Amino acid sequence: MHVIVVGAGFVGLSSALHLAADGHEVTVLERTGVAAGSSWGNAGFVVPPMTKPLAAPGAWVNGFDMMLNKDAPLSMPQPFSPRLALFLAKFASQMTKKRYAASVRAEAPALKDAFAAFGRMEELGVKASLTRATFTMGFESADGLEGLKAGMAESNSVGLEGNVDVVSPEVLPFFSDKITHAAQVRDQAYIDPPAYMEALAEACRTAGVNIIEDADVVSGYEGDSGVGLVDRKGRSYGGDAVVVAAGVWSDDLLETLHGKKARIGMAAGRGYSFTASVDPEFLPTEPVRFPSVSVVVTPYRGKVRVGGTMEFLPADAPMNPARIDSIKKALRPLVRGIDLENTTDHWMGPRPVSPDGSERVEAVSQRTFVASGHGMWGITLGPRAGEIIAKLVAQRLGR
Repeated sequence: MHVIVVGAGFVGLSSALHLAADGHEVTVLERTGVAAGSSWGNAGFVVPPMTKPLAAPGAWVNGFDMMLNKDAPLSMPQPFSPRLALFLAKFASQMTKKRYAASVRAEAPALKDAFAAFGRMEELGVKASLTRATFTMGFESADGLEGLKAGMAESNSVGLEGNVDVVSPEVLPFFSDKITHAAQVRDQAYIDPPAYMEALAEACRTAGVNIIEDADVVSGYEGDSGVGLVDRKGRSYGGDAVVVAAGVWSDDLLETLHGKKARIGMAAGRGYSFTASVDPEFLPTEPVRFPSVSVVVTPYRGKVRVGGTMEFLPADAPMNPARIDSIKKALRPLVRGIDLENTTDHWMGPRPVSPDGSERVEAVSQRTFVASGHGMWGITLGPRAGEIIAKLVAQRLGR
């Protein structure tokens, strides 16, 4: 059976690899290049007990306050477009304790399996692996520390293992005197996203997957015996089934295949990152997180990758340099030894955020499947998403 996967990000290539392992002929159509969306420049965190639904109770209050501060971690255009206004209204409706608790329970099985799912990717030929690590959090007050403890207790209640160890801020020379409280969560993991994506693409090709770049799919149809797709250059592609794993761009293709009712209604939650040098005596060797300003720091090839912000703008809108500046402004007083003047690898990735903050990995019809809407957690949940897609295709169409 010939399965076409649209999207060569983490979720798309994970799906392609698992489909190929099931014996399918697989073609991946990618609008630009491998990892060109939100898969290249992210922090690479794989942190099951710290993976939380975005639509947390009361988050709309913080969101409103942040809209009034141009340097806040959350940024939204004003006035809102009608589509963004609809998304935000639906998103806010999810911010109840009952719905949040239901989301936490629903995500628990996938999160429990996250580390093992990465191991199964290695078994399928991915020559890259997780780096197991202790994550350190720095806080400017005791309130943040108590929030971390409450969040971990919530994770423990649904079977996600993780313990908060309160430590002295002096544990990291990287912290400035502004950091008055610190904690560590052990036995988590991270990846080098560019290296992992390169290894994943190579594993796919070795398994026989045909990855076609610069193939921006703009229309398609599903018939009784197969699917057909057309890219922006007018080239056509046919197969027995299609997996739409194109990140935030998935909605447009779903609509061309099955009408507006098939849209997830996602928004692009654009994240930013850059690479910075750190004096050797201050260089962190494991990931660091600053929850109060929503900034993360990951060891990256002898330097650090710094990431943060959530900007709701169209996915294809130009990168906004002011968001990089805002991350630097937030981080500067909290750390020592980092060079924030000569940064490189400035990057923006449009994360696919669904109206309820939950991913969609499911069958849309007999021959159309979707794997998108993972928001900030595409790396953590990507391997498992690929496995689910392969199982769904087998259930609907056989091997």
